[in-house]
Amino acid sequence: MNPQAAQLRRSRLTLVLLGVLFVGPLIGAWILYSAGLRPGVTTNYGMLVVPTTPLPPLNLRTAAGDSQPELLLGRWSLVQLGGELCDSACSDRLTSSRQVRLALGAAGVEKDRVQLVFIVPTAAAAEVATNELREAHKILHIVADLGVAGQRAADVFKPTDPLAVYLVDPNGNWLMTYQNQPSADQFQRGLLKDLKKLLRLSSIG
Repeated sequence: MNPQAAQLRRSRLTLVLLGVLFVGPLIGAWILYSAGLRPGVTTNYGMLVVPTTPLPPLNLRTAAGDSQPELLLGRWSLVQLGGELCDSACSDRLTSSRQVRLALGAAGVEKDRVQLVFIVPTAAAAEVATNELREAHKILHIVADLGVAGQRAADVFKPTDPLAVYLVDPNGNWLMTYQNQPSADQFQRGLLKDLKKLLRLSSIG
């Protein structure tokens, strides 16, 4: 065989092998994803959002009317959606999230990298929640979502569990959902374990 042709053949074979090496895993992952073999709910831990979903700009305002366009940026956010009133179950879930954040500090993880955000549907609801929850939840960010239909937090998260908690990364991406938790204890243990791993592995936020 002509040496030049042989060299060309080897070069082409090398390119094919490199393509298999780098593209093969992506194709395999796509096939598994298409077949329905996707990350799901593991025991007591959050459900991974696939694909990761960037949140749209949200029209978030405090009870005082202050705009908070970048509230969900810069830190890891544990987001809970509320209604016009926060009942005992709602308040208990807020308490569970707060206790997880405190436990991060006790475990030697920077708890200030995590913020708690409670989003309600109206300015009136934000005022009520601020008056009723501020004393017990001093670090809680309480905001009303005043965006138009289709551009609200509820339109993105599409909640099926009123007590669900949504984990948003410092870049504003929705990463995980914690819903239908069998008990407050299991919710706290699972969320704490996930957050400890994320914060130790991540340099953002």
